Amino acid sequence: MYYILKREDLRPWLEAINREYTLFVPRTRDGFGPYEGELYLEGKTRLSAKEFFLPWREPLLVYEARPGALPKVVEGPVEKRVVFGVRPCDARGVILIEKVFSPDPFWQKRREATSLIGLVCEEPGTECFCWAMGVNPFSGEGLDLVLVPHEEVYLVKVITEAGKKLLSLSRAEEGGEEAFLSREKEFKAKFPVSPALEKLREKDLMTIYEAPFWEELALPCLNCGACTFLCPTCYCFDVQDEVVGSEGVRVRLPEACMFELYSRHASGHNPRRSPMARFRNRFMHKFKYFLDEYGEPLCVGCGRCNEECPANINLWDIVRAMSEV
Repeated sequence: MYYILKREDLRPWLEAINREYTLFVPRTRDGFGPYEGELYLEGKTRLSAKEFFLPWREPLLVYEARPGALPKVVEGPVEKRVVFGVRPCDARGVILIEKVFSPDPFWQKRREATSLIGLVCEEPGTECFCWAMGVNPFSGEGLDLVLVPHEEVYLVKVITEAGKKLLSLSRAEEGGEEAFLSREKEFKAKFPVSPALEKLREKDLMTIYEAPFWEELALPCLNCGACTFLCPTCYCFDVQDEVVGSEGVRVRLPEACMFELYSRHASGHNPRRSPMARFRNRFMHKFKYFLDEYGEPLCVGCGRCNEECPANINLWDIVRAMSEV
């Protein structure tokens, strides 16, 4: 179903949602926070909506640090929450991570408790390429509602029953289907999927892995991990025990495959000791391993890696080299 919401009615709607749920919105360029009036709608945030499902510090077990003590799984309640202003590329990122994390009970609990309201970008960012990765911002995939800015209104597409319930708190009126579909048609005509993806599907894995270009492409990389922590589809993690006195907690923390310690074995052996090996692994995973396993790349074209890389590495240089080797 399609609806029209006047722009002037957006904040009253968010306030109504906030009275019934815990509402998070993009508050600044940096990221999301509880709704308190601030609203950043000028573009995507530096941090994606991934943090609502893979938090920066996630307790898994609590225990007493003494012989014979049995650990207890953390079963803390997850309150019903709504995240507004999620860009469709970031929602697509959640879908991709879910292919791996769907059996994880901590992920499941957060996913079930979270409703996502998407907001299509008025204009693509200078580094954006979601369409090239096969993302259709108008599909609403991974979202409960998707809003499209259009003149003085938002065109709204209802995706789920939860989205319909949220929209009932607004002054939105039925209509806008023709305008919504027209915008979607224009987008698809103007921004085609990259042919590099089909080439990568057909390429032999070892041909890409053993290609001679990796040393040159990896040379500028600082292995700082900025691209991995900001990426809406990276999901590597570490598990550590934190013990204070006799009380311990086992936590899951984000990790980066670009770090030397990440792939080091307990024996001290490291199969990816060199920076080049770690660089190659990151892009092989995103554009070949994951593509072969799940039929799509582990990338949604948000462009954060290009924007934030201190070495000015452009992802498309790597994708192009991989697809044309």
